[in-house]
Amino acid sequence: MKIKPSIAINDNGFLFDPNTGESYTANAVAREIIFMMKQGLSIDEIRTRILDKYDVDETTLEKNLIDFQAILRHYNLADSTDL
Repeated sequence: MKIKPSIAINDNGFLFDPNTGESYTANAVAREIIFMMKQGLSIDEIRTRILDKYDVDETTLEKNLIDFQAILRHYNLADSTDL
């Protein structure tokens, strides 16, 4: 899964979809993940970076990544291919 190229995100976690005019706010970790996705990092690279930076176990992170992907799909912010 990749964030659609048209989606804009600023350093404060404000996302804007110019196609729909919708805007969203992401928390700090979500913002980091979105930036990594926009850079083209794989899910394994993202997982490794988050595990290195934050005190979270792999099981919790995996569940949260799956949930986050579902949210991105629901709001049509990402393409439908897997990360």
